[in-house]
Amino acid sequence: MKTKYHHKTLFLLLTTFLCCGSFLQAESPLSSADRVWQFASENDGGGTLLPHGKVELGVPLSGKEQEESVLRGGDGHVARFASASYLSFESAPALPLLPDSDSRTICVRFRSDAPRDHYPLVSRHGGHERLAWNFFFYDGSWGCELGTTDNEKVLTTRAPLHETRTPNSAATEWHDLIARITPAKLELFLDGRCVDEDFVLGQLRAPTVALLFGAQYSTPNNIESGFSGDLDYVAMWNRALSKEEITQLSGGVDRVDSRALTDRGNGESLQYWLPANRFEVADCMPFSHNGVFHFMYLLDNPHGTSHGCKNGFGAHQWVQATSTDLVHWQHQSEFVVPIDEQNEGSICTGSMFIHNNTYYAFYANRAMNFTMPDGSNRSPFGLICVSTSSDGIHFTKSQENPLFYLPDEFSWGTRDPVVVTDPKSGRHYMYVTTNLYGRGCLVRLVSDDLFHWTLEEPVYALRDGDPECADVFQWGENWYLIVGHTNGYYRMANSPLGPWERPSANDTIMPGIVNVPKTAPWKNNRRIVCAWSREHGFGGHAVFHELVLRNDGTLGEKFVPEMIPLTAAPCAKEENISDVERLWEHLPGNLRLQARLTFDPALRDALIGCQWTLSEGKVLTIDPGRRRIQIGDFALENVDFSSGHIDLDLIIQADLVDLCINNDRAVIDTLPEMRERTISLRQNEPDRFRLESLTIAPLVCQP
Repeated sequence: MKTKYHHKTLFLLLTTFLCCGSFLQAESPLSSADRVWQFASENDGGGTLLPHGKVELGVPLSGKEQEESVLRGGDGHVARFASASYLSFESAPALPLLPDSDSRTICVRFRSDAPRDHYPLVSRHGGHERLAWNFFFYDGSWGCELGTTDNEKVLTTRAPLHETRTPNSAATEWHDLIARITPAKLELFLDGRCVDEDFVLGQLRAPTVALLFGAQYSTPNNIESGFSGDLDYVAMWNRALSKEEITQLSGGVDRVDSRALTDRGNGESLQYWLPANRFEVADCMPFSHNGVFHFMYLLDNPHGTSHGCKNGFGAHQWVQATSTDLVHWQHQSEFVVPIDEQNEGSICTGSMFIHNNTYYAFYANRAMNFTMPDGSNRSPFGLICVSTSSDGIHFTKSQENPLFYLPDEFSWGTRDPVVVTDPKSGRHYMYVTTNLYGRGCLVRLVSDDLFHWTLEEPVYALRDGDPECADVFQWGENWYLIVGHTNGYYRMANSPLGPWERPSANDTIMPGIVNVPKTAPWKNNRRIVCAWSREHGFGGHAVFHELVLRNDGTLGEKFVPEMIPLTAAPCAKEENISDVERLWEHLPGNLRLQARLTFDPALRDALIGCQWTLSEGKVLTIDPGRRRIQIGDFALENVDFSSGHIDLDLIIQADLVDLCINNDRAVIDTLPEMRERTISLRQNEPDRFRLESLTIAPLVCQP
C-alpha cells in the first residue's frame, strides 16, 4: 500500500510538471472545497457513494484526458456511467452547503458519451416546488436550476451547445460547468466563460432529497436518469469563487473561453445585432470619448417573458461594447453597473457624463422594498444613483447613493437621468423623468459637484404619458432634447435650460418598431443614434442610425456608412423598368435593395405612386400625392418630393427591414425571417413614375 501511494504521488507530480512546466503550479481551488467527490471509490466526499445500475468508480484516464484532469486538481480517475445508471450519496453529518450560507459555488467536470435530448448530471431536485439545485442537459443546452424562498419561479441558467467554441463536437467533449451563487445572483460558467445568469430573491432552499450523480428526483419517489459518460469530479464551496479561481478550475487562461457574456464570438457588426445566448438589447445609452465609441445598453434576459427576472422587476444591468471605427467591436466583460444587492430590482436607463477625466454613469435603481429615511417602505421605488470610473470600463458605485429624493407630490417612479453642463454658467443640470399629480413631466435639478442636487421647477410636460428616457445635447448652435419610449421625437432650444420648441412637422427620431433613441457624438462632427427593436416585446436587436444636421438646424436620419452590412455580388441589377408589375423571385432572405424612382416634380400631387410587396402582409408604398412613404404600419410623413427623385435604400436582415430615403429620412419595421424571398413591384403610372435603377444584393450574413 505504501509503494502504491508513492507511485501515485510521483505520477501526479510528474503529470503536473508535464502540464505546467513547473513544480510551482498554484494550488488548485479544489483543495479548499468544502466537499469534493473524486469518484476514486465508494468512500468519497465524506460519505458513501451507492451505485445504481452499471457505474464504475476509479476508472483511470490516460494521455491528454489524464493531464487535463490533474491540471485542474483532479486525480486522473473518473466515475463511468452506463445509460440509466447513477450514484446516490449518503452522509452521516449534514452537508456543509446549507441555506444558512448565501454564497456558494458548485463545479462539475464531465464528458457525455453522446448527445441526448435530456439527462441529469448532479442534483438535489425533488420537483420544482422543492428543488434546491440541479445540473442538467436539455434541448441543446447544459443548465443549472436553483430554488429560492422568494423568487416566484425556479431560477434557470443555460449554456447552449452553439455558444461553445466547438459547437459541432461540444456535446461529447470534456466540459467544466460551474455555478457561482452570491446573495444577488446565480451565474453559470461553461469552460471558464460566464454564459448566463439569474437573480436571487430571499434565501436558498434547504435540500429535502438525497444528492444524486447522473440522476434527479422528479418527485421525492421518482428518479430519472439517462446520463452516460464520465464524471471526473464534483466539488462544492461555501463561498463564491473568484473569476481567477474559476479560470484555474477550467484549465487556466490558455484553455478557457475568454469571451464576454454578450460576445457571440464571430466578430460581427453590432448593426441589427443580438447578444449571445438568450440575451437581448434594451435601452441604449451611447457615448464617446477620446476616439472610442461606447455602445452602452441595458442587458435584457427575458426568461420567457418581458421583464421576466426578479418577479417582473427585470433585473437589467448596464453593459457595453467599444469601438474606435464602428466596425470592429470589443465586448467588455465587466458590467458598467451590475446588480449587487437583492433590493436592486433593475438598473434602469440613465446616461453617461464625463467631467474632469472622470466618467459618471447616472442611473435609476428600481429598488425593491426600499426603506426611506423616515423608516417607511416603498416598492417599487426609483432611486437616482451614480457610478464612477477613471477609464470608462471599470466603475464603482458611489457611497453617496441615492443622490436625492423628490418631494411627495412626485411619482416614486423617478428615472432616466441625463446630465449636461451649461457652458455659460458652468453649472451641471440633470433632467429626470417623473410624474407630477398624475401628469408626466421632466424635472430639472442643478448641482455644482455632481453629487448634491437641488430641484428646480418641472420644465416639460407631455400631452400623454411620461417623457421617457430623455437625451439632451448640443450640436452646432442649438440644443436638442429627444424623448419618447416607443415613438421618439425631438425639440430644439438655444440653451440647455430651454424653452424647448417643436422644430417642424418632421420631428420624429427613429420612427418604426424601435424604442428609446439616444445619441452620442462621433468623429468629424457626426452624431450616432442607437435604439432597440421591440418585435420580441421588451428588448430586441440593436439598431444604429446617423443623424443629419440640416442647414436650418433640424435633424434628419440616415444609415451609418461603416455599419451597412456587407453584400455579395448583385442577384438583380436593372435599369429603366417601365412594367406596371414586376416580380423578383428566389431572392436571399437577407438582402440590400437600392433603387432610384424618378418623376416630374410638377406632377407630384397627381401621382398615385407605386407599391413594393416585401412579404405577405408587408407593403412599402411610395405616395407623392400625400407626401408619404409607408412601410407596414409606419409612415414617414411630409416627405420632400421636390427633387423629382426618390433614392430608396432598404436592408432586410433577420426579422428587420430598415429603409432610408434620400439619405435623410429612415424608418424600420419587421418582416418574417426566411431563407428565400420574393419581392414584387406595382407602378401605377410607369410613364410618369419610373423605376430608373434597381440593385438587389445578398448580405454576406445569411440566416
